[in-house]
Amino acid sequence: MNPGIEGIVGMYVKLGELDTLQRMKEHRQNLLDQCVDTAHFSFDVTRSIYKSDLEVIEAGIESLSGEVTGHVDVFNENRIAGWALYDQHPDKRVAIDIYFNGDLVAEVVADHFRKDLLKLNKGDGHHGFMFEPPAGSYQPPLQLEIRAAKRKMLKAVTVEPPAVPAEPAMDAEAK
Repeated sequence: MNPGIEGIVGMYVKLGELDTLQRMKEHRQNLLDQCVDTAHFSFDVTRSIYKSDLEVIEAGIESLSGEVTGHVDVFNENRIAGWALYDQHPDKRVAIDIYFNGDLVAEVVADHFRKDLLKLNKGDGHHGFMFEPPAGSYQPPLQLEIRAAKRKMLKAVTVEPPAVPAEPAMDAEAK
């Protein structure tokens, strides 16, 4: 770990600077994305440092954001939808990750307006999310996981193929 980044993040956490931490995270992620190896140079060490910094920054963001509340309302081959919000910061939007069989298939943001959430005093109501799986990707058996803010499991379920009805037994006279 980089003790410098830990001190900086710790200071921003004490000051309650969630927006600053989110900007730091975006900046570090941009730097990480720019670390492209060439035939003569490897960025392995730099990537390792940036990844470590991101872990520290994300821990700081998590400590300021508080718990995530949410629910998956629908999950089928046409649509996966629900809502999520940070309890302590309902003005911030929650990132949702959707996995099929352990593979990340979508990253969406819970920012769609839902009148029902507003009526239930769930922030400003802009906490809904929706994802349309690509055609043919939602194929049972399927292990479906929906995570909020990279940490809270909103739904984990194995979707089984529909049961095939057994053919009725024929009696001796029908044969």
